[in-house]
Amino acid sequence: MALPTFENDNKLPLNELLITLDEDGVKRTVPALHEKWKDPRCFTRYTPLHVYNGCLLEEGSAGFDQWLSEAGWFIKDMESLLELEHYRFWSTMVYNRGAIEAVISFTQSAVPCYLVGVIRSSAAIFPVYSAVLRSTLQVVCRLITQRESDRCWIGREFLGDLLYKHYLISVPLLFDLLSTYGRENKTALTQMLHTVFKLQPKYRNDLKTGLQFLQKTFNTIHQQLETDRLDGHTASTATLQDLAIYSLDCSTVLALLVELYPECRQMCTELGMEPSISAFYDNSVTVLYKNIHSVDNDSPYLGFLNAARVELLSAFRAIVNLQLERVLDNPADSLLPADKLLCILTECLSDAIFVRDYQLRYPVERDIDILKQACRNVDTFKMDFVQNAYCADEAENGLTNGHSDTVPEDDESFGEAAGGVLEEEISKVADHSSTELKLTAEQQAEVDIQKVLDVLPHLGDGYVRKILSRYDNVEQAIAAVLEGNLPPDLAEADPTEPYIPADKLDTLFLETGIERLNVFDGDEFDVLVHDEIKGVMKKGKGMPGQAKNLKEMLDDKSHIREMKDRYQEYTNICDEYDDEYDDSFDAMAESESRAKVRLTPAMRNALVDELEDEDEEDEQETEERSSLAMAKKPLDFCENPELVRQRYEEKRQSKFQARHGGQVSAASGGATGKDVVGKAKGQGQDKSVLMNRKHKGENKASRANHNRKQGATFKRNKGMIPS
Repeated sequence: MALPTFENDNKLPLNELLITLDEDGVKRTVPALHEKWKDPRCFTRYTPLHVYNGCLLEEGSAGFDQWLSEAGWFIKDMESLLELEHYRFWSTMVYNRGAIEAVISFTQSAVPCYLVGVIRSSAAIFPVYSAVLRSTLQVVCRLITQRESDRCWIGREFLGDLLYKHYLISVPLLFDLLSTYGRENKTALTQMLHTVFKLQPKYRNDLKTGLQFLQKTFNTIHQQLETDRLDGHTASTATLQDLAIYSLDCSTVLALLVELYPECRQMCTELGMEPSISAFYDNSVTVLYKNIHSVDNDSPYLGFLNAARVELLSAFRAIVNLQLERVLDNPADSLLPADKLLCILTECLSDAIFVRDYQLRYPVERDIDILKQACRNVDTFKMDFVQNAYCADEAENGLTNGHSDTVPEDDESFGEAAGGVLEEEISKVADHSSTELKLTAEQQAEVDIQKVLDVLPHLGDGYVRKILSRYDNVEQAIAAVLEGNLPPDLAEADPTEPYIPADKLDTLFLETGIERLNVFDGDEFDVLVHDEIKGVMKKGKGMPGQAKNLKEMLDDKSHIREMKDRYQEYTNICDEYDDEYDDSFDAMAESESRAKVRLTPAMRNALVDELEDEDEEDEQETEERSSLAMAKKPLDFCENPELVRQRYEEKRQSKFQARHGGQVSAASGGATGKDVVGKAKGQGQDKSVLMNRKHKGENKASRANHNRKQGATFKRNKGMIPS
């Protein structure tokens, strides 16, 4: 397909530009950003160039030739992207996913900036790798370029949405670019970071998530080392080397990020990155250094860890500088940032190695002098405490490592000095004679005995104690035993004699002349030793002042006497009773009960049925009540529930029998009357059911035409029908 000539005489942005396409004589317009304009080629992915222990692939090997070939194809693909016209470049990057995946494959597999020196040593690899670096960076820079010329440009908001929506630029990609290009390309990386976050503010939230990931990475490395320590074994050499490279990579990314994009320092402060850095420096990097040093004291990974320490200190300093800048920019309102700085430095005091190295690299007294001059309202006690804590640690431990009295200015010399200090720490840990605690005479004797038993475990504790009492130190005692040059009494003694400590009861017998075998001998409750003892002496059962037996306890009415005054208050209540009021109330109730209610003939006829039923029920209840009253015992506290249920059941049965007659039918669900329901349809019916149905059909109108009179009477009594 022949591509049309690109014309943009109106100088429209890419998102508004339309291109005219002539297909077989038919002209139509297509947006400039369209899948039709993409480059359909299959882009080559970058093959990593592995660096093992500072060594590259050997020239002439199969792997070396394969890398050169694939790297050449990769360079051609990147250069083809750069040669595409503006609208075709963006159509390819958006609609051909292989293009951006090729770029990401290089940034994820590139040699980090701190290992580039190994590549420079190879005359065959370095030129090709440099071309890969250059072409990839140019493609990324073109992605964030808003205007290439007057006719080739794209709207700012549209460009930001395009980069973010299609994942052309992401925070992980930026982190990889920082690790790959490093400080040698600071200018390009700084412009790139500021442009990306300016084009699309949504990247700020992603950046905060990325910083949280770095923070979690520090914790993960520490947990890995702590798990190995608790399990009682050291990780393999390969694992330690991987952790060392990973630590350096994360430290480099963080240090470059806060240096090249200072706006992210506020995010670091909000996330509490400063304590995380100091804890990782003190608990993880130093432990890694010691473990690798114990395996190979000439390992190149020790230098990587020293570089990681420099990067961590640099990142910490850049974050802390945010508070100093705020103090200097606005001294009138510098109290909060000054307090924040002091709090950060105080919180890091628990990490002794970090504090010592930070004081070596960035003396704290300079920051304290700035605070004293710029902010006079800061608590001087806090400033003096921080300054004394950092400076005292420097004076006690000697940070210069014995090489120089001046602080090294460059990162490389500082890394060597820090590594020398850490090696001295390792040697101090290995030396048992350093920093011993002050022990008592008995504790020191136990330590000496244990040292002898470590060499001569077949000897007894008592025998070793006798030998040590004759010699000045442990070495002389061990030499005398091994040479057989012991005094005659020790040579004839039992070598397996155990040590039996002196009994306290024997000492007490010598002091008091009383010989007893009791757990309370000589203590504060011993009545035979002390005239005045602590506590209450109990003799016999119970405690002093309590009842001796049950009868005495029941006869004790002291609690009633104690409540006498309380009861006396209830007698003061005035209890008045009006007899005349009670008589008048009874007379009024009696007169109301005797009042006659006159009923009209219609009402009298309507209530005949109900009155008859109520009279029958009242009579039955009266009889049952009288019978139960005769049977009820006079001393019953409450009526037997079984009798209550029986009475109500009999009442219910009699009520149904009086109204309907007959027996209770199971088919009717417990209701009284003849069974007219029968079995289910289609199963046949009994003769009795058929007879009951016939009887019901013949006599259903015997009661006032289906009980209409009774229903009308009920409604009239309830006021639903006017009478």
